[in-house]
Amino acid sequence: MSGEAVVQPLKTPNKKQIPESVDLSAFEPFSSFSAEMLETVAREASLERLPPGRRIFNQGDMDGKSVFLLSGQVALIAEGHPAITIKAGSNEALEAVADSRPREVTALARSSVTLMCVATELLYEMNKTTPMVSVEKIAPLDDSKENRSRSARIEWVLNSPLFFRLPSPHVQVLTRRLEEICVKAGVSVVDEGDEGDYYYVITKGSCVVTRSVKGTDKKSRLAELGIGRGFGESALIDDTPHSSTVTMLEDGALVRIPKSEFMTLLVTPYLKRVSYEQMLMMQDEGAVLLDVRIHSAFEKMSLRGSINLPLATLWKAASILDKSKEYVVCCDIGKRSTIAAFLMAQQGLNARILEGGLHNLQEQDDGLNVAPEEGDEANVENEL
Repeated sequence: MSGEAVVQPLKTPNKKQIPESVDLSAFEPFSSFSAEMLETVAREASLERLPPGRRIFNQGDMDGKSVFLLSGQVALIAEGHPAITIKAGSNEALEAVADSRPREVTALARSSVTLMCVATELLYEMNKTTPMVSVEKIAPLDDSKENRSRSARIEWVLNSPLFFRLPSPHVQVLTRRLEEICVKAGVSVVDEGDEGDYYYVITKGSCVVTRSVKGTDKKSRLAELGIGRGFGESALIDDTPHSSTVTMLEDGALVRIPKSEFMTLLVTPYLKRVSYEQMLMMQDEGAVLLDVRIHSAFEKMSLRGSINLPLATLWKAASILDKSKEYVVCCDIGKRSTIAAFLMAQQGLNARILEGGLHNLQEQDDGLNVAPEEGDEANVENEL
């Protein structure tokens, strides 16, 4: 018999009064509730305090409780995706925790937590009778229009292929953590040589990408980026300085997400690796094998049936690849493949990464043409 402790899901708790110190109006959808409605919620809600490690609900559950985090931290775990943490008092904790049915994630208490549980049906019925927000709470007209425009732009980003395929809990967190910034024409968003701190998506206006020409004071114009294009991913994924400068061509706006959240919420969900044997089976079923190394490296060594699409070319051409195909990307040790898989996810493409890259296959004769030379994987960022 296993010595592991059996962790039970959260059950309907014994009735405990909601403390008066809890400001229900700080949570959604309670912010628009009248005082009488808030009293009803406080009366009907129940309080639960759980120790670390306790399961709150399971992925797939159809329970009728909406759970609000009052204190502590909760981990949300979806099969095949990295865990994300919700902290009490954070923006993402202002809504019910992962409140979809069936539940898309399993929720665990990462620390001691205090939860408020409210019948979802009660909230639904009360929402239908929610009065209009009073005039005093409405921002001035110009600000209101700008706020609506900003909300619409962020909503548009969340509905793009890169974000749309994420688990709902990831989107819930991103909704709170995405920040929109306004940038004037001529101002650089990222500078060549600087460390990467954010991933950016253009929501208004356009940018130009330039790079210094070695040995001169000139800059080479690499590309223009319009609405919907993202940039900055290579410096974050490869943990290297930006190899180019991105400057606004006109007054515009961008949404950005910090590096840690970018890697956890946006990159990791798309990093699905396959073994060499799995790759061969996928090829037999029609998958396309893309070698994203530079052409000279591809000529020295390649896998049978692979197509050479260097990372710099993929960055420009990913939008025209066939979305009905499955792809496997490969490189020497995995850096280029990780960036490539993310670039393809931006376009709604399904890509897998060859586990370990070609480096792990050097001693296998099957499928390899020529042994690689050292250094082919260096300076990934300088290709983009």
